[in-house]
Amino acid sequence: MISWMQKHNKFLIVTIWIATISFIFTGATYGFSFGLRSNNIGKVGSVELSKDRFQMEYRNLYNRYNQMFQGKFDEEQAKQMGLQQQVLNTMAAEAKILNLAKDFGIVVSDSEIANQIANIPAFQKNNTFERNIYDNYLRNNGLTAKTFENSLRDTITIQKTFSMLSNKGLENEYKAFMLAFEVADKLNYLILTENDVNISIDESKLKDFWSVRKEQFQTPKQYTFDVVWTTTADVNVSDDEIKEYFEKNSFNYTDQEDKRLSLEDAKEKVIRDLKIQKSKKDANKQYIAFKKGKINKDETLTYDVNDFRLPKTVWEEVNSKSKGSILKPKVVHDKYVTIKIVDIVDPTIKSFEAAKNDVLPLYKSELSKEALAQLSQTKLSNIDKEKTKTSEFITLRNNTKQISGLNEQEMANFGSKLFTSDQEKGIIPIGKKVIVYKIADQKLITIDKNETEGLTQNADQVKVQDFESNLMKSLDKKYPTEFYK
Repeated sequence: MISWMQKHNKFLIVTIWIATISFIFTGATYGFSFGLRSNNIGKVGSVELSKDRFQMEYRNLYNRYNQMFQGKFDEEQAKQMGLQQQVLNTMAAEAKILNLAKDFGIVVSDSEIANQIANIPAFQKNNTFERNIYDNYLRNNGLTAKTFENSLRDTITIQKTFSMLSNKGLENEYKAFMLAFEVADKLNYLILTENDVNISIDESKLKDFWSVRKEQFQTPKQYTFDVVWTTTADVNVSDDEIKEYFEKNSFNYTDQEDKRLSLEDAKEKVIRDLKIQKSKKDANKQYIAFKKGKINKDETLTYDVNDFRLPKTVWEEVNSKSKGSILKPKVVHDKYVTIKIVDIVDPTIKSFEAAKNDVLPLYKSELSKEALAQLSQTKLSNIDKEKTKTSEFITLRNNTKQISGLNEQEMANFGSKLFTSDQEKGIIPIGKKVIVYKIADQKLITIDKNETEGLTQNADQVKVQDFESNLMKSLDKKYPTEFYK
């Protein structure tokens, strides 16, 4: 549901908040070997957590990360990032709000669900809802209407619940919040970088550095494949076939704003996908012939694991197979490939000489950080005697160009750290730079009316977020979470 929710901001805000809270306040860590009770994987209060919903949300989250990583995200990365745990935490956090909604008597009618679905652009043609597009979407994504619509019902229920929990700030709260934005500091400062320190490389110490970290420097796992290609270039498709295929799968062809493309705009992609579909039977025939030894390989390839030349869907299966396995045909670019795993070379720890070029930059960086930290402390101790620069007055709202040598992002980061410190002088690292500073002057400034209104809104948001965070802590105790083993 993420794809359409990104175009429906009020639902996206709810989803982001739930995801954030789930990381912070879901206390337990759960395994993933669930026992099943009527297709449920767990329970929060009186709300059951379904296996179908878990699979749908996991697939949605996986696809979001895959888009962020430009198609280079895989199951190994998903495991390292704990995607399953993220989904479980989010589902548990949502379930707590749904329990609260039950206590409040909040309901969502079938007509509200139907109206929301009808207004999702991906399910429309010429701005009108089309049932066949919706049905095709569910079928192609392995979803039942019940799973999808229950998920939507939960989202709307949560949104309604949040709408009841808004909290306006009090006058004294607004004043306290704005005081932080009225303070202005003028600084004497130095910016130090790695160029300000000298380091020397001791070969024996470099080797010691590698020795305690050598497990990090391994050769990649390597696969050798015998492959058979099934091309699609000579497959013929008619205009009628193209039109029919597009009508059944039009929801897959959208622009950057998630609006469905016309056949004319999507035609090149449609033809490619249709040719691939029509070639599947030939690919399966070649797979069987190859498996029986009736045809020879087209070529032998040797790749490091997760090499970009094969898509993640192929690597997911390869990583689960052993030497000698033959994979059923998979789509690679515009054709099918049948793969036989001929050899697997497991990772080995690189020798010092082989790893040296990888180790050296890390070692240099470590030495530079240590030297820079020592230099910063020395400069801070003697800052009144140092040749420093002096900034303009800096505030939380006006901190983008007051420090020469920092870009806007670095300055924003520096400003936020400066105004959360109660020290007259200090050291603030920003990326590869270190700012050594002392407050030379301080004053209070007047905030104009427009800024006051914006800050009032920010104060309200902070209060609401604080309230909701404390609410989740309370709900954690009220609605216990159980995952079935």
